[in-house]
Amino acid sequence: MRLFLPQSRLLLVPIVATLGLYACNRPPAAPLSVENPRIRLAPPGAMAMAGYATLHNNGSEALRCDSVSGPDFGRAEIHRSVVEDGVSRMLGGQILAIAAGGSAELKPGDYHIMLFEAARAFGAGDTTELTIDCGPQQVTAKFRVVEHP
Repeated sequence: MRLFLPQSRLLLVPIVATLGLYACNRPPAAPLSVENPRIRLAPPGAMAMAGYATLHNNGSEALRCDSVSGPDFGRAEIHRSVVEDGVSRMLGGQILAIAAGGSAELKPGDYHIMLFEAARAFGAGDTTELTIDCGPQQVTAKFRVVEHP
């Protein structure tokens, strides 16, 4: 039995083989990654700033993120905004759980990073690095100060 492949299909064989080799040789994704890191611009005289991002757990184990630090802040914490009995309040010292292969969004009105004791004044467009610790994993990202998160 003779296999007949049109000439154009024969060209696909080396292309598919090359793509397969590329996929096998790509470095693995970092176990923890950050997307869209940003800090809301605070009004003059504000005592704190809020940071937001999406965290991706690319690993095979669940992660528990419990601390944040950065050279431009004396203190940083994971907080959560909640509404209880019609009253909005903020809970400090929160732990953010991220399932294996999952994501968690730090956003206004929910989990977010509170930044205290800024070492310098920040304006729109400025950047600073924050490190987020999630048990055995940590990630450092450059956060940009924006007017509207």
